[in-house]
Amino acid sequence: MLGLFRTPSYSLVTVLIPGLIFIFIGASVGRDQQSANFVMASFAIFASLGAAFFQFGVGIANERKSPWEHFARVLPVSALARFGGNVLTAMVFTVAAVGILIVIALMITDAGMSARAWIRMLIVIFAGTIPMALFGIAIGYWAPVKAALPIANLFYLGLSFGGGLFIPPQSMPDFLAKISMVMPTRHIAELAWASVAEAPWPVES
Repeated sequence: MLGLFRTPSYSLVTVLIPGLIFIFIGASVGRDQQSANFVMASFAIFASLGAAFFQFGVGIANERKSPWEHFARVLPVSALARFGGNVLTAMVFTVAAVGILIVIALMITDAGMSARAWIRMLIVIFAGTIPMALFGIAIGYWAPVKAALPIANLFYLGLSFGGGLFIPPQSMPDFLAKISMVMPTRHIAELAWASVAEAPWPVES
């Protein structure tokens, strides 16, 4: 974590980019409170995906080629402890990215909801980060080192657009709406949208 904090080109981009994109895109979409809540939830998922893909995917890939990685393998530290360090670091960046985005949304839009809705939304966002983090780990270990960043970006943006985080599902063409339904981000988003609407979480067979 200290190493990433000493690399502001990584840490600042990961934490601030979702909030900056929200300022230019999301804020113009959510004009009333309900719309603002839906857009804020979508962009909060987008922010959590960034930490999952870049902390795990790109971070692990870069570690694979570093001299420190080869040295660390001979240290008396278990693989589980090192993995736990990566998980905790990613959690810190996820909380920071989502927190900054929510603060920006509250400052520049009419977003606001009950405490119960906030808790449900945050549970969905952080629980949904787990499978995405596992996907990021797979990219980090399987992708060639130089290809990890473009591959992570491809899935990061593809899952965000395809999952309806930027384009509401009802505004998608029919073929894209059908593809969207098989994407994990769409199901995470459906749960988050139900949370902000204070509706029951949808259950699909």
